[in-house]
Amino acid sequence: MTKGNPLGMKKISYILRAVIFILIIFLIFQPKKKIYRVRNTPTVAVLIDNSRSMQITSDKNNFSRVKKKIIPGIAKSSKINPIFFKFSDELKNISAGEIGKLTATGKRTDIIGTLEKINNEFLGKELDAVILFSDGNQNVEKSADEVIKEFSELDIPVITVVPQPVLSQKNISIGKIDVPDVAFRNVGLTLPAKINIYGFVGKKISIFLKSEEMVLQSKSIDVVDNGVTDVDFDVKPQIAGHINYSIEIPTYSGEQNIYDNKKKFVLDVEPEKIRVLYLCGQPSFNYSFLRNTLKNDPNVELVSFIILRNPENIVPVSDSELSLIPFPVEDIFSKEIYNFDLLILDNFNYSKFPINYQHLANIKNFITVNGKSLFIISGEMPLSVYQNTPVAELLPVNPSAEIISEKFRLAVLSPEHGILKLTDDVASNNYIWKEMPLLDGINVSSVGEKSVVLAKSEKSNYPVITIAEKGKGRVMCITTSSLWRLALGSENPYNYVRIIGQSVKWLTNAASIKQVVIFAKKSYNINDTATLKIRIKDEYFKPVNNASVNFEMTSPDGKKERIEVFPETESGEYGANVELHSSGEYKIYVSAYDKKRFLGSDKISFTVFNISRESEDTNINEQFMKEIAGKTAGNFFTTDNFSIEKSDIKPKTKKSDVLYEINIWDKTPIYLILIFLFAVEWFLRRKSGLL
Repeated sequence: MTKGNPLGMKKISYILRAVIFILIIFLIFQPKKKIYRVRNTPTVAVLIDNSRSMQITSDKNNFSRVKKKIIPGIAKSSKINPIFFKFSDELKNISAGEIGKLTATGKRTDIIGTLEKINNEFLGKELDAVILFSDGNQNVEKSADEVIKEFSELDIPVITVVPQPVLSQKNISIGKIDVPDVAFRNVGLTLPAKINIYGFVGKKISIFLKSEEMVLQSKSIDVVDNGVTDVDFDVKPQIAGHINYSIEIPTYSGEQNIYDNKKKFVLDVEPEKIRVLYLCGQPSFNYSFLRNTLKNDPNVELVSFIILRNPENIVPVSDSELSLIPFPVEDIFSKEIYNFDLLILDNFNYSKFPINYQHLANIKNFITVNGKSLFIISGEMPLSVYQNTPVAELLPVNPSAEIISEKFRLAVLSPEHGILKLTDDVASNNYIWKEMPLLDGINVSSVGEKSVVLAKSEKSNYPVITIAEKGKGRVMCITTSSLWRLALGSENPYNYVRIIGQSVKWLTNAASIKQVVIFAKKSYNINDTATLKIRIKDEYFKPVNNASVNFEMTSPDGKKERIEVFPETESGEYGANVELHSSGEYKIYVSAYDKKRFLGSDKISFTVFNISRESEDTNINEQFMKEIAGKTAGNFFTTDNFSIEKSDIKPKTKKSDVLYEINIWDKTPIYLILIFLFAVEWFLRRKSGLL
């Protein structure tokens, strides 16, 4: 018997050995096969806007039509897996059976906040699309860009559906009014307003700007098309404070909603300039430098008096023949003083003039009661001349009658304070102060109670720059008349200008330099949530992160309530949210402590108007809904042309969730194949004579 081809059998044997070896290695790694769930039905979040504006439309049946579209069209559809939610200012999961019972009673419409919550709700879960039923009237102030961008990046289309607009819709409403954060007295500004007009083509519409029911300005619009019309009003506030304004449109026949023809707002009007009264006892370099600095500050309105002739100075002619007028004591200290924000007394000896106790008491009331400011400077005259007078109670130092003429360098104790901070870099700021020129002449004094020393003389340690809060106002004291040398001897003469400017800001309690500041809008609508921010710093203007904050709110009915305050992510900042359920004026008072140390306080007031955001603008905002759909690769529909088929919703992935795993390595057929291969390989080797 002849043997077969031994070389061919040998080659096949080697191949079989390689296959067996690979199979053994394969089994050593214990392979598994994953069986996935196949997703043919997409998961869709269906959001139903049940805010009040969904019912206040030209067609009162709009909300009913929305519900009728959802129940048969979506709830019974086999093409999607719907999960239903209702929303206004809050989001709540509901069943399909609850949709028919929904009523449009929500107080606000927060579309952006709802989309943000949906994103968090489905975090780590499958979500293939969102169907949003709403009129698009977002009336909770939030930024839409970031939220819409997230849906776009996650490849989750938002299909937007608005109520069917009625062709005969007739309504006029006042939309957004661009109100600046702050306005200035006697300075003109423009208030742009958007007017929504539908159904009045060919008509002439009158629009009025009012303040406290007084018509300030009127405009007339010839309506040529439906849509939004821009109208600008020019105003120039005559007084400072919170001024109530309104834009109003008369009600025209056939309007669907008469509540959106009036919109109120508040302007926070500041004095256009800080009014400063500067009284100087005699001519000096200090007067010259300080006066020129204040005079060149565009934010300061300066009135200055310098005493060139004291009453004891003898002249050989009568007063009527002199060009110098007598110092107007009575006018200044009894009448005019209250028209100023800051009083500067520079080397001023009151005892040389007919200034009585009541005049000095007026200065004290000017500070402590009226919340104004005093900047007092010692020169040749020691501040001790005010001893046993009402002004002495204002001084942040206890002065003596001694003035020493030694030269000294300023030792700055609080370089971070808003008055002395010349640069944001701490090291650079310290270096600038160390390189400042020498000063000379100082009124010897000690630190008063509850005063803060910002700078002292380097060797003798006498206070030079001292500040204090006195009642409702602020006081700053400089015990040398040579501060002007900082403008001449330093590397940067502007540092002197900056110090004076920052001193004026601190004294007049400017928000940029206050230790405790409340930030809030000046007007809200009823049922709004006021988000207030509080910034807190210590006397050295360093942020305080663990402050004890007392937040007291007085509502329009006079009821006082304490509100809980929470630290923000920013250092030294705190926040509070206040629900506004009553119309009228709200007053906020905040005080802050670092342990038992008082840091400061602030107070503001704002107005809440008795107009709901939901009734303020009832027009369907198609543009906003189209923007959401467009930026997320979704589709835009009205209720009448919406259908699941047209929405073209597909699963993002066809498979997800592992149903089970198969352990290939422990299956019997695998081992039978291995045995079979061994047997064949053995047979071939024997057949070819290799055994």
